This record gives sequence, C-alpha cells and structure tokens, in this order.
Amino acid sequence: MSEFSQTAVFPSLPRAARGVPVILGSSPAGDKILYCNGNSVFTIPIDSLNSADIYTEHAHQTTVAKISPTGFYCASGDTQGNIRIWDTTQSTHILKHTIPVFSGPVKDIAWDSESKRIAAVGEGKERFGHVFLLDTTTSNGSLTGQSRTMNSVDFKPTRPFRIISGSDDNTVAIFEGPPFKFKHTFDHHKKFVQSTRYNNDGSLFASTGSDGTVVLYNGVDGEKVGVLEDAKGVAHTGSIFALAWSPDQSRIATASADKSVKIWDVSARKLERTIVMGSKIEDQQLGIVWTKSALITVSVSGFLNFLNPDDGSVEKIRQGHNKAITALSKSSDGKFLFSADAEGHITTWEISSGTSSRKSPHTTMITGAQTSSNGDLFTVGWDDQLKITDGSGDTKSFKLPSQPCGLEVSDDLAIVACYKHVVVLSRGTPTENPIEFHSTCVAFCAEKSLVAVGGKDAKVHVYKLNGDGRLEELKKIEHSAEITAVSFSDDGEYLAVTDLARKVIPYSVSTDFSVTSPNSWTFHTSKVLTVAWSPDNQRLATGSIDTSVIIWDMKKPGEHPVIIKGAHPMSSVNVVRWLDETTVVSAGQDSNIKFWNVPL
Repeated sequence: MSEFSQTAVFPSLPRAARGVPVILGSSPAGDKILYCNGNSVFTIPIDSLNSADIYTEHAHQTTVAKISPTGFYCASGDTQGNIRIWDTTQSTHILKHTIPVFSGPVKDIAWDSESKRIAAVGEGKERFGHVFLLDTTTSNGSLTGQSRTMNSVDFKPTRPFRIISGSDDNTVAIFEGPPFKFKHTFDHHKKFVQSTRYNNDGSLFASTGSDGTVVLYNGVDGEKVGVLEDAKGVAHTGSIFALAWSPDQSRIATASADKSVKIWDVSARKLERTIVMGSKIEDQQLGIVWTKSALITVSVSGFLNFLNPDDGSVEKIRQGHNKAITALSKSSDGKFLFSADAEGHITTWEISSGTSSRKSPHTTMITGAQTSSNGDLFTVGWDDQLKITDGSGDTKSFKLPSQPCGLEVSDDLAIVACYKHVVVLSRGTPTENPIEFHSTCVAFCAEKSLVAVGGKDAKVHVYKLNGDGRLEELKKIEHSAEITAVSFSDDGEYLAVTDLARKVIPYSVSTDFSVTSPNSWTFHTSKVLTVAWSPDNQRLATGSIDTSVIIWDMKKPGEHPVIIKGAHPMSSVNVVRWLDETTVVSAGQDSNIKFWNVPL
C-alpha cells in the first residue's frame, strides 16, 4: 500500500486580465478544454469539477496551449517566447521538443490537420510569426508581411493548405504553402485584429477585433464574402476578443468586452441571440471555445461560463481562484471548504462535487479565514478589517489597529494576531492587547484558555486569556529563526511550531512546553509556511516553500515522515488542513486545491 495518493483537485481558473484575450484549447474529442495560469497548463474535463491534468514544466508564465488533431501531443507557449511540445498520453508528459520562437510572449498556436506542422504567432524583435515541422522543428516557410504583433493564427483544415493571422497592424494576412509564404493582407478592420478562425471544412474563415466587427472570407483566396452585424450596424459595442465556430459550422459565437456573447447564423448572416453575462467589469468576455459537448467562455474574473447556445442560457459557472490561495477552512459539518486568496476573494466549495461560488468580502489579500461552530465565517485581510459573514451572507466588519497576520476562532471568540497588537473579539466586543514584537501567526487552546503568538523575534509568546479579553504572558519559547506557524492539537496536549529555519517542533503543553520529539524534524528544504493537526491529534501536516507536504506521526516521532514531494510543483504550499483522520487538503501559490489520502 502506498503512503499517499491524490484523490481530487479543485483546479485554478484561467489567468485573465482586462483587455487581454484568453485563448482556450480543446481536445480532439471535445470532452476537455485547455487553458493557462502561472507556469501551468490545465487540461480540464468538461463533465467533472474535481479532476484536472496539470502540466508544470514551463520555467515562465504560460500563455496558450493547443492539442494536436491526433491528440498525442500538446504545444504550449509562454511569456518568454518558448514553445514546449509534450506527450499527452502519459502522466509524466515526456518532452518532445522545446523551441525558442520569439523574444516576447507567444500569443496563439495552431496545428495543421495532419498534426505535422505548427504555426505560432506573438511578439518578438525579429519576427511575429513562425511555422515549423513537428518532427524536426525546422522552418516550413515564413509568416512575414504584418508589421506589428500578431495575435491570432489558424490553419485551413483541408488542402490546399493556408495559414491566416490577425495582427495589431489592423490587418488579416493569408499565407499559401507548404512551405508557407505571404500571399495577401486584408484591411477590413479599423483596430487590432484579435481572432481569426477557419470553419471545419476550410470553406470560410472569420476575423474579429477591437473595432467590434466580424468579417467572413472565402477560405482559399481570402476574398471578403460578408459581415456579421446586428440592427445597429455593428456586431458588438465593445472589443471582440474571440470567436468560435459551432462544430456543425452553421453558427459563430463571439465574446466581447461589452459583457455579452452573441450567437450568429452564418448562412443568413443574422444575429440569433445575445447572452448578457452581467454588468460589472469582471463580466467582460475574453475567450471562447465551442466543442462537441459545450460552449464555454472566460470572463475577466477568470470564471468559466457554460452556455446553452440554443436557448441563450448560462447553464453553469465554474468559480474559484486564479491568484495564490492564502487560507483554508472547512465547515463544521465537514461538507464545505472555504478558500481565500491574495485578491480578497473567498470561494465556497462543496467537497463531494466540486461546485463553487465566490464572494469578495475584502479588497486585498486575506491572511486568515476560519469558521465558527455555528457556521459563521471569520476573515481578516490586509485592508485591516475583521469580517464575519453569516450563513445568509450578511457581513459585520471590525476595524483592526494594525495589519492582521493570523486568525483563530473558537465558538463566539476570535483572536487576531496583528502586527503590533493581539485583538480578542468576544461576543462582538473587541479588546486590543498591545505587544512589543511583530507577530506572524496565532493559535488558541479553548480548554486551557491559552493563546500562542509567533513572532518575527524568533519566539513563541504563550499567554493566558482572561475573561475580560486581556492577555497575561506566561512563557516565551525560543527558536533560532522567525516563527512561521503555530497550532494547538484539538485535545490541548500539544503545540506545534514551525520556523524560517525549516524546523517543525511539537511541544507538550502539560510539561511546561518541553519538546516531545527525540530528534529534529527538519525534512523540509526551505521555509515552512503552515501546520495543521489531524482530528485524532496523532499526526501533523506541514507545507513549505519547497513545494512539498510532509505528514509527521506523534506516535512514531523518530521515524521517517511521509513526504508528498512536489505536492504543488513549482509553487509554495501556503496552507494545509485535515478533513478527517486520513484526508489532507493543501492549497498553494499555484491557485490549486489538492486532496490527499494518507492512510494510517
């Protein structure tokens, strides 16, 4: 029996920024979509919310990923102009090639229908487009003729082959080949061209851009055959960042900054329906993909919207995070998980299904989130606020005297470790306790009324909590480096402390905080960020900047711990929590939440 296994993952959302198109890829069967965030490429099944294949081998931020028509390879690009071609059939994703194509970001990638050639466009000093052969990576022609960054590229899926591209010089270009050479540019657009796409049989292609127009062309010679516009004479009132053909090629869907998605009848050149996605800036639509099983768009918020093109409804929205996750808490009934991120968002996850909903109580990074036994969610953030959100969504706010670094909640008591204070909130009344050091974290033992506050002064300050919310210092525990996390076991017997020097030390509370492990627990290779006790008080989980999660056993303190190496590859593990005696949840800088089964 293995020491651990990953049982589920709630994957990150695509990275999204206002005004920047998001390119979505899809599998040949149409049952999965691909997108990028951080250094990772995500391959997500359309019918499952708690599984994903995550490729993390890029050294730089990823920008676009496309699977070959055969389904055997994926080509993914990054901000430094590199394209990696890797195997999709094995979980190890063996690398076939890595090719430096541009000096700047790769903006779009296209495969030919034979899975032999790859075209890439982007931003570079020497060139904005490149076409090469899969097997040898040698050039297969030249994509020149446009004078500024190229944003979009596509292959004609049938012979005679063509490549089309759209550029910031407001033109659409067509190339003949192979080997491919420039044939012609078309200047039907007045602003940047953001998306160019062929239909399935290569008879037509369409282009769209920042001027809100959609133009249709003959697939072979690029002659303009029509435009798509509504009654007002435009396609959208804002920039159109992406377009997608329906699998039966009778319709086109367009995604726009005017916060709507439109479905067009291609043969009649008519608008079929408009799907309004919302009224806020984060409802602007940046990307779209139309597979055999779903029509999916991406909002500025990063949300994935599943649309029904036939009745114009939004069937479901996948919410979550695309920035670093900074705090985790579970509901008292164990059915829900709450995750908080560096932008002030909190996502509520149903653990069994992975369905999610997001709200944003803070405007800046959340540094602590915990639920009380009655279901209230307490959060603290760098906006110097403590917020309490009840089950109905109503929020109460308390101003904190200095920046909060940690939070502990027990029933109707909340303790916040701030930079220069420890604030005790009891039954809605805050009491400020000034401190002489800079705090980093806090733990609370309700049974013994003990509060442990970790400091930048490399000490754990242990206090007795009095009934009036005042703290009385009992003891200082000295470490060799800044304290990074503290946690009392549920039964109040132990206090676990981690520090900047990679140490994990369990102390016995009843014997005046003597060390309980015979030898030093320093298996992490860099700063430990988080510690959590299992519900049976027998095991500890820790997470570190070294990308690993380690499980320590109090009953076998001298034995080698269980190390989940690279639990979050290329990313620090920011927080760990136990769901039950054998299930650990970890969340990282990579915006992913992972579930691990660690049997006893």
